[in-house]
Amino acid sequence: MEIRRLDPLDAAAMADWHATYAAAARHGLAYTSPWALEEVRAKLLDQGPGQRMEGLSGRVDGEHVCAGLTMYTLMDNRDTAFIEVSTRPDRQRAGHGTRMLAALLDRAREEGRSQVLAEAMTPYDAVPSGEGHPNADFLLHRGFSFGLGNVMRVLDLPLDEDVLAGLAAEAAPHHTAYTLVQWKDRVPDELLDQFGDLIGTLVTEAPMGDIELEREVYDEARIRADEETMRAAGRTKYCTVAMTADREMVAYSEIGVPSYDSTRLYQWGTLVRPAHRGHRLGMATKAANLRFIQAEVTGRELLVTYNAESNGPMVAVNEAMGFRAVQRLGEYALGPL
Repeated sequence: MEIRRLDPLDAAAMADWHATYAAAARHGLAYTSPWALEEVRAKLLDQGPGQRMEGLSGRVDGEHVCAGLTMYTLMDNRDTAFIEVSTRPDRQRAGHGTRMLAALLDRAREEGRSQVLAEAMTPYDAVPSGEGHPNADFLLHRGFSFGLGNVMRVLDLPLDEDVLAGLAAEAAPHHTAYTLVQWKDRVPDELLDQFGDLIGTLVTEAPMGDIELEREVYDEARIRADEETMRAAGRTKYCTVAMTADREMVAYSEIGVPSYDSTRLYQWGTLVRPAHRGHRLGMATKAANLRFIQAEVTGRELLVTYNAESNGPMVAVNEAMGFRAVQRLGEYALGPL
């Protein structure tokens, strides 16, 4: 197999790469929704200070059979590379994925990364580690260790306004000392520093199992660059945050609206600072944010979210909203390289 760096400005190469990536992601998994080609291109072209992404293409006799992807964080976790290997379903079990993985690991070493993280999607009836399913076994049989089990949940849309109003009303008496603030796309200038500080703690405050990551750095330059990349990818972001009386930001919830997938919304981060838990701020921000979106966006069928299976409080919030479990997402680590 010949492996070459992917040029995001080469339309034919991008189309071949994405076709392989998308086919592998969807194979045998009804709810998986891979990134659209335009979203991947926007990430590959991203020149912001926070991260850099690169792709590799694997061809056999000119036929595209395997796609590789690596993301390097540049302001934090600079010992870690995040990788993905996607082999076309009809060309699997021929060693192509193993060779692509070796190429990605070589690139990680060249970049000075000592830890590699990867994910594998499996059916919900699989064991949490994914063992026994080809997606997880590909990693487990090549030295990766299982670190964290997540569950993919979906909520049928639109959620009835009376249900949303009831969830918000039930939570309201518990957070009377807080105010909810909302925006779309661009973080207000006066809230930017606090927002960056809050979202940077998600990987250290949310359950991470045996996955080791340091707090992320989101300064003004990174946040503004990420907003531009999101715009280029055709995504709109809705955000609701909770503020104390003295204007301290203590909770947030985000939902992404892709323009290239007209059926789905994506629940991204939700977090409440430890000192402010117990006031139903998770439910308050999530319900308010969904009401915010449903007032503007119509025609979507599913809201998709992922939670660590061990994150009992957030799972309870999602189940109260009506989310149902449909698939598993395992996280795996390899290192030191």
